[in-house]
Amino acid sequence: MWHYYSFIVPNMVIRNAQSGFTLVEMLIVIAIVAVMATVLLFNYSDFSTGVGIRNLAEQMGLSIREAQSYATSVRSINGTAGIYSDTYPAYGISFSVNGTAQQMYSPSTTNFALFVDVSPSNLGTDNDKLYGNDGICGSPTNDGHQECVENFALAGGNTITSLCTDAPTQNSCFTSTNPGTVNVVFHRPNPDAYICVVNSTGDSCIDQQASYLKVTVQSIKGLQRTVTIWNTGQISVN
Repeated sequence: MWHYYSFIVPNMVIRNAQSGFTLVEMLIVIAIVAVMATVLLFNYSDFSTGVGIRNLAEQMGLSIREAQSYATSVRSINGTAGIYSDTYPAYGISFSVNGTAQQMYSPSTTNFALFVDVSPSNLGTDNDKLYGNDGICGSPTNDGHQECVENFALAGGNTITSLCTDAPTQNSCFTSTNPGTVNVVFHRPNPDAYICVVNSTGDSCIDQQASYLKVTVQSIKGLQRTVTIWNTGQISVN
């Protein structure tokens, strides 16, 4: 019995030392890893796109809230061109589904603007719209040339696809095939929103009786989010 075990053990040791993966087994493992990596990469791309469009919608909601805060906190404008520190204007956000911005900082399908609704000397009154744009943003004046405070560009192929309201004179959705501009404006000290459907010439509002505005943004892969602004000042992101 002793000699029998001494003969078996060395053979077992030799077989274990020579064992390993065959070429077929290695190819199978590599194929499985490649499939798993492809699936993970594809899912990550969708996940990243979903996060991006959600962040865009939330940024849009925060920008609207920022305009509301500026107006209700009676933020003054300290600057040049006759704007005095005791001027407390309205603030708003301008949205558009025009494929191409008319001027550098005009709203379009790929950007929107926060503006201050000052009283241009040639109009004598505010008009709830982004008035004038000479390619400058961040230095508002009261001479009718510039009201843009901040411009927000949509990156990563994201676009604004529709603007929907229930305005009596414009109860429909603006899209790329039916372009239009809608502004959400806040006047101190009221937190309520004025929803201004801008006329085709961009001079004034054709309706301010809408109870809501729904802004739909879409990613390059077709994922969508909707930002709804109610005339009560409430904002929701879906």
